[in-house]
This record gives sequence, C-alpha cells and structure tokens, in this order.
Amino acid sequence: MKRLFTGFWKRIVAYFLAGLFTILPLVITVAVIGWVAGFIKELIGPETLVGGWLRSMGTFFADNNEILAYLIGIVLVLGAIFVLGVVVQMGFRRLLNKLVAPIIRSIPIAGSVYGAATQIIGLLEKKDESELKGMRVVYCVLGGQNGAGLLALLPTPDRYPIEGRDYYIVYIPTSPIPMTGGLIFVPADSVRPVDMSVESLMSIYLSMGVTGPQFLKDETASQPEQS
Repeated sequence: MKRLFTGFWKRIVAYFLAGLFTILPLVITVAVIGWVAGFIKELIGPETLVGGWLRSMGTFFADNNEILAYLIGIVLVLGAIFVLGVVVQMGFRRLLNKLVAPIIRSIPIAGSVYGAATQIIGLLEKKDESELKGMRVVYCVLGGQNGAGLLALLPTPDRYPIEGRDYYIVYIPTSPIPMTGGLIFVPADSVRPVDMSVESLMSIYLSMGVTGPQFLKDETASQPEQS
C-alpha cells in the first residue's frame, strides 16, 4: 500500500514538472517583455517628464483628453523618427553628425553619455565590424584554479593594469534577464575565450541554464591567450 501511494505521488509530481517545463519558456518570455515594457513606462510613461512633453505636443489636437493627447504625441514622435530615418538613408547621416555631434560632445556630462550611446547603437546596427569582433563570450575563473567559474561577455579586448596586474572588464549577465547584469574587473589570466556566440550566452541566462547542454561543449573554455 505504501509503495502504491509513493508511486502515485511520483506520477503526480512528474505530471506537474512536465507541465511546468512546458510553460516555462512562455513565462520567461512574458517576464522579459514585461520588464522591457516596465522600463519603457518608467522612461516615457504619461507621468514622466518625457511623457509630459509628448502630452503637450498632442494637446493641440486633443485639448480635453490627456490620454489621447499623449498617444497623439507618441505618434508625432514616431513620425518624426521615420522622417529622420528617410533623411539618413538618403545620405545625410554624415552631415547630421557633423552638425549635431560636436555640439553634444562639447557638453561635459552629456558628451560622455552620447559617445557611449553612439558606440552601443553602432554595435546594434552591426556596422562596425572591428568592434563586433572585440565582443566575445568568455569563461571567468574566480577563486583560483579550482574556484567557481561563470560565463560572461568581454566587451573589449583591452587590458587595464591595476597594481601591477592586468585586468579585463567583463559583463556578467543575470538570470533570467541578462540585461540587468553588471561590470567587474577580472584578472586577465583568469579569463578564457569560449567558442560560443553572444546569442547562445543570452539564451543560457534567459533559460536559467536549461539550454546549457545545447551550447556548452566539452572543454568549452580554452586556455588563456598569451600576450
């Protein structure tokens, strides 16, 4: 009787886990989309400073309805971005950069932010192949040869000497939302290149390690590169 009862509960647990693992990809997808939506809301929501600007632009067309004015403001901004894209595609990007970029870069704080944002957008557009080749997946060993290890992203191959030792800057994603990670300095001799694409790395973190066997191979992390 006890064995029959144990077998019954094992089957119940198996059914539950099967359903859980079936719906888990959808849950993770919804969670990531929800995080992005929340981030956008905090950035340009109706109650934010940017949202107020959007609402004021749409007030001319819908003076008595704040929500409608806000939506019209969004449409106007999207239309302006579309027109700008047409202008850029017609070959005016260099002219715009010459006129706008020097002005923004001359502002102390805004210039630094603008420069970093320009590099990131360039990578997203996949037009700067030299910088794309510098971004790679790495395996970081923490705590010595037998210590813990983690997969990370190496944004740049540049080394930074600190107290007589070379360090890399690596980006450590978090699970299940890799975009909320952080940057740390890791000793150069503890960073090993990995034969893996950035998309595969993000998939592992998004799935909380479930897709690891699909992308990880035996001896994935090679030996450190000799400088």
